[in-house]
Amino acid sequence: MRFSVGIDLGGTNIKAGLVSELGEIIQDIITPTNADSGEKAIASRISHTICQLINRGNSFGVGLQDIAGIGIGAAGLIEPVEGVVHFSPNFAGWHDIPLAGLVQEDLAQNSTNCKISALPIVLENDGNAMAFGELCHGAGVNVRNLVSLTLGTGVGGGIVIDGSIFHGSRNAGAELGHTIIQSNGRLCGCGNYGCLEAYVGRQYIIERTRRKIVAEGRYSSLEGNLNDLTPKMISDAAEKGDEVAVDIFVETGKCIGVALTSLAHILNPEMAIIGGGIADAGETLLFEPIRSELKKRAMDTNADSMRVVKAQLGNQAGLVGSAMLVFQN
Repeated sequence: MRFSVGIDLGGTNIKAGLVSELGEIIQDIITPTNADSGEKAIASRISHTICQLINRGNSFGVGLQDIAGIGIGAAGLIEPVEGVVHFSPNFAGWHDIPLAGLVQEDLAQNSTNCKISALPIVLENDGNAMAFGELCHGAGVNVRNLVSLTLGTGVGGGIVIDGSIFHGSRNAGAELGHTIIQSNGRLCGCGNYGCLEAYVGRQYIIERTRRKIVAEGRYSSLEGNLNDLTPKMISDAAEKGDEVAVDIFVETGKCIGVALTSLAHILNPEMAIIGGGIADAGETLLFEPIRSELKKRAMDTNADSMRVVKAQLGNQAGLVGSAMLVFQN
């Protein structure tokens, strides 16, 4: 059995796991990222975490000779071949950071076993890693062509074509959160207007809920929680029949359905996988409105051939996907 180390580098936490080629997480570690500490300090934290995992693996009979390499998923524009982060929204001032090289350098300097630093490191966009994890061991098993959306603070995206991640000509493809769903729409964090992310990102779901209650004067059980609303609170209220909360998730599902219509027509994938915390709203609140809007808008063949499903790996998808990329490479 072969193993690899998967790293999901977030702005808040570094999630790492020792993962078998069957997708089983043998050991995992979560450690704070300290995003403002600088690229060398973060590379050192990743390096330390890798060494911890490999040492723990020894107690499970997993030796260094059984580990094929290290995979790292990070948000932003990534150059996988060079192992460089061109830009990341999670780390202020990161431009053209050779992250893979910095981690390897730290491993060479600080690991007790010099062979650890010889392990190959694969760097990938976190949305792509999530899509690949679901392809290998999640909802996308036995699927060759799929798109994925991760719904959270923003909207991450991934595209798999013929079993391989699609990167685009300059590794900037699959920015699905910036699919335009309304011309001259809301201002998005990317600087454009009308992006999907500007309508289904965490903050806009909260803003829409407040507006319906305050500006439109609609009654809601959430009235007493307007200052600390979360999508989870809104979905919980919707499940109890709160009409405002139900409307919010129906609207969210419709927006996603509009975006998927374009993807269905352009790529004609077999599957769309929806993950992230907001996807936990579930079938009735979110997925049924998505499918209904897709069915209404897309040409029959394109709509019928794309299944819309919830991600199966949860918040481990990026970690598992990063680990699996090692075996592909």
